[in-house]
Amino acid sequence: MPNIEIIAIPSHKIIEETDDLFDILVESMQSKSIVFQENDVLIVASKVVSVTEGRVVSFATVSPSQLAKNLAEQMHTADEFTQIILNECENNYIGVVPGALTTINKYGLLANAGADQSNVKKNEVIVLPVNSKKSARSLNSKIFEATQQKVGVIIADSRTMPMRLGTVGTALATYGFRSIIDERGKSDLFGRPMHITSRAIADQLATAAEIVMGETDEKTPFVIIRNYPLILISEEDEKDINELIPADLCMFLGPLMSCIKEKIEGEKYND
Repeated sequence: MPNIEIIAIPSHKIIEETDDLFDILVESMQSKSIVFQENDVLIVASKVVSVTEGRVVSFATVSPSQLAKNLAEQMHTADEFTQIILNECENNYIGVVPGALTTINKYGLLANAGADQSNVKKNEVIVLPVNSKKSARSLNSKIFEATQQKVGVIIADSRTMPMRLGTVGTALATYGFRSIIDERGKSDLFGRPMHITSRAIADQLATAAEIVMGETDEKTPFVIIRNYPLILISEEDEKDINELIPADLCMFLGPLMSCIKEKIEGEKYND
């Protein structure tokens, strides 16, 4: 494999709801004299996708339920923030630690349903895109129309891992390339066949991008990863990576599902 290059693309401005994300990408690349090459992978921070798609929620638009108030007291967070989290996960949560609610939604198991109060005005919250797959497809199409280059696109977010301190990158959606490499049937160094191993390529690339994207004031919502041996795919082969494994077959969630369902139903009944 050739050396992989990670190319940071700082935004030329603070991105706002009225901005066109593709236009911002183009202008930001031009300001750094960066151009796409065939088989590049573009990683885009989910926050800027959310902002330009109107996914910023004001506290003033929510009315906290009693459940939200009870959880907020345990979390040491604002009632409104907790209600936004509950809305984003449809009340599907596992439990509370100070500052966070462990939730399940269409993007998987994650803290606070992906709702985030950083890099946003006071009493506002950025929530995850409604359809990250659609957003990735749109960017992929616009890039090809403008450059005739076939690239992969990842809409990425940061996420914590069980029993590990700190965040890593994760792919909310991909478009244009094979995001999972199935290693089942291949042999290890000693000839033993692999039975369950698959490589989460999109998540690995998203984590690599997070190194230069940062989490605070870096203002780098775009990253190009170059020289990765990308496997391009057609529209017919596209899959939603959030639907590849159901919760009951997940090695982390599966053993807990009966307890989680019982808790969710109990909380809905008591709310």
